[in-house]
Amino acid sequence: MFNKMIVGYDGSEGSRTALIHAVDLMHNRPNTSLIVAYVNDDVVGEDITYSNESVGSAPILNDMTVAPQATLDENSPQYLAREYAQQMTESIQIQLDRHHVDAQILAIDGQPARALANLAETEKADVIIVGNSGKSGFQKFFVGSVSEKIVKESPCTVIVVK
Repeated sequence: MFNKMIVGYDGSEGSRTALIHAVDLMHNRPNTSLIVAYVNDDVVGEDITYSNESVGSAPILNDMTVAPQATLDENSPQYLAREYAQQMTESIQIQLDRHHVDAQILAIDGQPARALANLAETEKADVIIVGNSGKSGFQKFFVGSVSEKIVKESPCTVIVVK
């Protein structure tokens, strides 16, 4: 069924539910690999992905023509976003450890729907699992839901968990 899954994670209740759903699927399919991706949409325009490995976080360039910034001002939006991404990856790892699941954790800068669709295409994922945002009425009409955008842009199956 699914050999490679991606969970879109933003710390919300919906994304925690999506992660639990993915963990349940993994317990039924032990050869399935999992990527948990936190997408930071506050700092758009950078092409850098941070991968949380067992030895810590290391920058990985998506676009080899873009050089990493040497140092960032501690008050810059990029620095604060990276610090928050580090906290998110640590939080995700704690949840994975609680469920005894091995997964790759990525923090990506960009617009969530596009970033997750690109990741799914690059990783040749079979499914993206996301939580429902819970938006309704005028908010959904004017903004639209991220999960709806992911369904439209994804190259693979998308499961939206309520």
